Amino acid sequence: MRAAFDALVTVGRSRISLERVLPFPTPCFTVIIMIWLRRIITVPSGLFLFVFLLVAIVLLQVNDTFLDPDYYRDTLWNADIYQFVLNDLATVALDEAREYPPTEIDPDLDENPLVTSGLATQDFVVALNEALPPDWVQELVERVLDEPGFYLTGERDDFSVTLVAGDRVVQMVDLAKDLMRRADAYNLLFEQIVTPKVEEAVRDELPFGIDLTADEAIESARRIVSPEWVQANVENVLDSVTPYATGETDRFEIRLDFAERVDIALVEIKAIVGDSDIYELVYEEVIDPMMADALGSGVDLPYGIALKESEISSAMREVAPREWVAEQADAIVDSVGDYVTGKSNDLRIDIDLRDNKINAREILVEIARDKFARTVEGLPDCTSGQIASIGTTGIDGLPECMPADPRMQDLVFAAADSLTGEIETAVDTVALSRVPDTLTYTQTDLKNALAKVGALENYDLFEDVREIIGTGWTYDEIDLRADLIDFIDEDAVDRMDDIRGFLSDGWTYTEQDFRDLIAEENGFQTLDDFDTAREWFQRARSWRMLVYFPVVVLLLIIAFLGGRTWGSRIGWAAAYLVMSTAIIFLLFGPVFGTFSEAGVADVPNFDDLRADAIAEIPVADNFGDTQLMATNKLIDILEDVVDDFASGVAGKAFFLGIIGLIILGVAVSWQTLIGFARGWGLLD
Repeated sequence: MRAAFDALVTVGRSRISLERVLPFPTPCFTVIIMIWLRRIITVPSGLFLFVFLLVAIVLLQVNDTFLDPDYYRDTLWNADIYQFVLNDLATVALDEAREYPPTEIDPDLDENPLVTSGLATQDFVVALNEALPPDWVQELVERVLDEPGFYLTGERDDFSVTLVAGDRVVQMVDLAKDLMRRADAYNLLFEQIVTPKVEEAVRDELPFGIDLTADEAIESARRIVSPEWVQANVENVLDSVTPYATGETDRFEIRLDFAERVDIALVEIKAIVGDSDIYELVYEEVIDPMMADALGSGVDLPYGIALKESEISSAMREVAPREWVAEQADAIVDSVGDYVTGKSNDLRIDIDLRDNKINAREILVEIARDKFARTVEGLPDCTSGQIASIGTTGIDGLPECMPADPRMQDLVFAAADSLTGEIETAVDTVALSRVPDTLTYTQTDLKNALAKVGALENYDLFEDVREIIGTGWTYDEIDLRADLIDFIDEDAVDRMDDIRGFLSDGWTYTEQDFRDLIAEENGFQTLDDFDTAREWFQRARSWRMLVYFPVVVLLLIIAFLGGRTWGSRIGWAAAYLVMSTAIIFLLFGPVFGTFSEAGVADVPNFDDLRADAIAEIPVADNFGDTQLMATNKLIDILEDVVDDFASGVAGKAFFLGIIGLIILGVAVSWQTLIGFARGWGLLD
């Protein structure tokens, strides 16, 4: 019966019939209609197949890229990011940093420190790569990416990242020493530390009336504090602090010994004094103030004559030979030097005035005689009663008036001459006797002198310098901790200890630290959501191939709707698979490549994105070129990521398409393959 029915509806049994292409039994007209209806239904199934296949391929590509911690490591390596940052970007950044306005770094800076150093940009770049080798940085970054990455994707339930940088600190210190040896670090340190202190001191009154400009003081300071001495002490500071910073020791002490520089300093001071007014140094700063204390405003001699303190001091200065004054100046400097350097516990300057007093006597006698003569000449005219009294008693001393009679005037002048001896004696017994034979100048006198001119701060500076020079300058971990509290805050000490702990033992970060951070910032509900996300990521990684399950189901549906034999069913499924993968390949291959280069409608391409990002960089920004280079690199990486993702999707679609074509070829050749199999006895 079946053979008769088939004979009625057959269209031929030719070897080139449709049955050879898609073999199926020949039905009746109604059956044909049903077959084509079923095949028409494969069209919407094919659309669903395309959508589910696209989703499956995209999800698999996401799984192979963004959910794979190795992907980020490979992306950074392919972008050569480590060489780029430590060489190209560092070079541009340092070049722009050299042009950075010095006043924006520190208002007191006249020149950019990078320029002052005298080192080229390449010197700093080479040092940076030696301190932080690209391979070391790469290993560090990959270590940070790997373990937390596998934890986030649920492939691990814990992670621990430990970073140890203590050995790099030692390397950095050695490089810093080398750079300072080759750079003009001395001038930089001098300008930042010494120059401001010297300028501040010179603005106020200097001890002993020394007249010194800031430039002169700075040049002297440069001769006292030589570059070699500074370099040696800076390296000593680094060597002392580094073991403490890296946690190798719990104590450190920096000690600067200035004793060896004292002799040079005294030579400089004597040169400064020699260029100054030594009379001002010796008299106005030392002798005159002490004379004023001894004499007060002056001394009174007989007959209303007075010698002012200034007249006595002037007479003492006038008779002092310059050689003697220079000797006293040197003695003052030597005494101050002994006191400053700690050789003497007291500042004591003794000045012998005995010879000066003897030599000044004649000048003071002459001044007293002149004043006595003017006193006599200034006597008022005598009245008749006074003349009668003079005539009766005679002239026994200096009269109260001057008679008009020339003969009586001669008597008055004769009496005055007889009194000059008394005046001369009074100069010795009253005036010069109050001038001490030896003046002693101490630190108390120095302090009082500075206080009078409003420069008492310089005395404190003087005492600080004396202590430093005499005993050396020391600084230890106790001073450091106190300064951190005074100049920053109390928590600064804890932060320093944390840094020392990191440099000593390294820094370890675990999944518990990460979870505590999430709970602290967002609460436990977010932590539950995070765990749920990890579970889904883990499932996505473990059951990744399940994304093809809907695709397989749709292929089976299409196969049984479109075909009646196994060969035709395979052919229908393969045909739809090839068409879907071909469309996906075209979309993510040639079409995406064309749109990414030329753009389409309102969708910007990477050139547009790059132009917009560059346009947002301020033209007047000091680091505009650095931002430009970094922006270009980031967009290059983004473009590579997107291109790789698209090419990955296209590649997967192409692979499935090839499989589909192979299966389709098998389906088309199904009867031939069956015939060969039967011919070889593989099928009954």
